[in-house]
Amino acid sequence: MDKDNTPDIYADVPVFDRYTHILIEAEVEMMFHCGKVETFTISDILCFWLWDEMSRDAAEYWAVWDHVGANYTFDWMSIKCWTGSPVKLSPKTDSPMH
Repeated sequence: MDKDNTPDIYADVPVFDRYTHILIEAEVEMMFHCGKVETFTISDILCFWLWDEMSRDAAEYWAVWDHVGANYTFDWMSIKCWTGSPVKLSPKTDSPMH
């Protein structure tokens, strides 16, 4: 309850004060429905790493996995390697500042 005895609707909303935005580049191998297998690099995948939730490696891996799953149609895929660099986001657009 707040000081005026009204319920605090934000009481259960977590506060993320230990986080980093990371821009990821990944090498991914995929087999498409036609049977063609390709290896290619995907850049500018944005990751929001919550320090207390998981390791940085896991956060980066799952950001790549989520990006590929949301943007490609494939039979199978493998994330061969990835690299991430912390970035600052523009306060006006929430996009990486280059």
